[in-house]
Amino acid sequence: DGTLMKLTDAPVLENNQLVVTKNFMDSAENFFHQEDLSIPFKVGAIVIDPGHGGKDPGASKTFNINGKKFTCTEKDVNLRTGLLLYDRLKAAYPGKKVIMTRNTDKFLSLEQRTDIANSVSVGKDEATLFISIHQNSSLNKTASGYEVWYLTPNYRRTVIDKKDADNDSTLFPILNSMMEEEYTTESIMIAKFIMDGLQAQIGKESNARGMKAEEWFVVRNSNMPSVLIELGFVSN
Repeated sequence: DGTLMKLTDAPVLENNQLVVTKNFMDSAENFFHQEDLSIPFKVGAIVIDPGHGGKDPGASKTFNINGKKFTCTEKDVNLRTGLLLYDRLKAAYPGKKVIMTRNTDKFLSLEQRTDIANSVSVGKDEATLFISIHQNSSLNKTASGYEVWYLTPNYRRTVIDKKDADNDSTLFPILNSMMEEEYTTESIMIAKFIMDGLQAQIGKESNARGMKAEEWFVVRNSNMPSVLIELGFVSN
C-alpha cells in the first residue's frame, strides 16, 4: 500500500563516531533471528560482488614461501571467497536468488557491478542485499584484521523512482529520504550481523577492526541495503 515502515531509530554521526540507541542495538540483535510475517519486506536476493578482477588485480604482494615466490592478489582471494559464500548461501537458502557479479577472473567496472545489483528482479514484498568482498593492504607490517563498511549516514542518494511519488516534486524528496534512511539503517544492521558472525567464528585468529562508514562507489550506487567487507591484509 506504499507505506514505509521505520524499523528502528536511525543512527547518527557525532564527532565522527557512530552513535545508536539501545533500541537500535536490540533491533539489530533480533532482526535476523525471527521469521515474522508482519515485517513488510523479506530478503529475496543476495548479490555477491567479488571486488576487482581481470586487468584489475587490486592489492597484491609477493611472498617467499619455502624458497619459492608466491604472489597473492586481491582479485583471486575475493573470487574464491565469493564462490565459497555463494555455495554456502545456496545450500542454506535454496529458495532465494544468489547472484555473483562475476564468477570468473574478468574485469567489471564499478558501474557494471551496481547495474547488475540494481537490475535484479524480486517479488513485491522482497528486497535485495548487496555484499561487496574486498581485501585490505597496508605499508604497516603489523596491520591485520577484518572490517565491515557501510554507507555513511550523511550521504544522500536517489533510491526511489519519481513515478513512485506520482511525479510530485514536493512528495518525492520526503519519500526518498525516508527510504534512504531505511536502507542506511538496514545496512548498518547487516554490517553488525556480519561483524558479529565473523568475530564468533574467527575468534583470536584475526583482529576485528570494527564497523566503519565510507562513501564507497559500489555501496553508494546500489539502491538497496549494501555493505563492503575487507576480510584481511594481502600485504601481510
